[in-house]
Amino acid sequence: MGIRQLRTLIEIAETGSFQAAAEKLGLTHSAISMQIKSLEDELQTELFDRTRRPPDLNPTGIRLLCKAQDIINLYDSLPEAGSKAGDLSGLLRLGAIPSATSSFLPEVLARLGQEHPRLHVRLESGLSTELTRELIQGKLDCIIITEAQRLDDALKSTKLREERLVVIAQKNTENERIAKSRDGDIALLSQLPFVRFNHLTGVGRVIEQSLKNRGANLREVMELDSLEAIQRMVAKGLGAAIVPETSLEDRTNLLVRPFGKPSTTRTVSLVEKHRGQRPDLTSVLATTLKEVLNS
Repeated sequence: MGIRQLRTLIEIAETGSFQAAAEKLGLTHSAISMQIKSLEDELQTELFDRTRRPPDLNPTGIRLLCKAQDIINLYDSLPEAGSKAGDLSGLLRLGAIPSATSSFLPEVLARLGQEHPRLHVRLESGLSTELTRELIQGKLDCIIITEAQRLDDALKSTKLREERLVVIAQKNTENERIAKSRDGDIALLSQLPFVRFNHLTGVGRVIEQSLKNRGANLREVMELDSLEAIQRMVAKGLGAAIVPETSLEDRTNLLVRPFGKPSTTRTVSLVEKHRGQRPDLTSVLATTLKEVLNS
């Protein structure tokens, strides 16, 4: 079993087919097939369900894929093992929710670049659920997400901060009047169409549970994945929404009120595997994050 075979297996899984993997690796389809057949012969088991077109990884193949990604990550980190103490280098694959990438993360990455010029960070922005899945699959080293109530047993988290949730609506005289009433946040949400943030995301679940606890009965008209899109819809008078306050880059034409008394919050955390491949890199990232957020 060779590193090349494992890389090929990973490439097939990521591209979705033998042909796409062959094109990306600069090999022929038959060369890819021979590598996988050799791997299957060595393991004495099939890794793909070939009754499907294109073939999909079977359960055994999926289990091997996770192991293969760990092996490749470890192999790729070997050249860095001889680095001098404090001289961090290599690649850190970081995933982060959009509100982090648009608020504190630019300063964090700039500081890391100044202090560790040989450290390269590859950043991927996405929703908490998607990033968590990629972390478990070994595609990312660590992620900054809205922490779920229960993490996978293979993961550990470091709390970064609490972020307040707010109700937003178009800024006009009528909405300002409603917002001043008792329970003005729920009044706004009840009077206007509700523009919901994806309820399957980390913050979406926090919002959904809070609304359920308060017995809110809202008229939902949209469910979007983008906080920026939600903000634009609301600013145009298409409804009211609940979003993290840190996501509001431009409050023009927006009425902003705290959600809940006391304000409902979400927990933003740095999450990584218990047995990650580059704990030295994730550790220095965690330290820098805390320095920036506490400054």
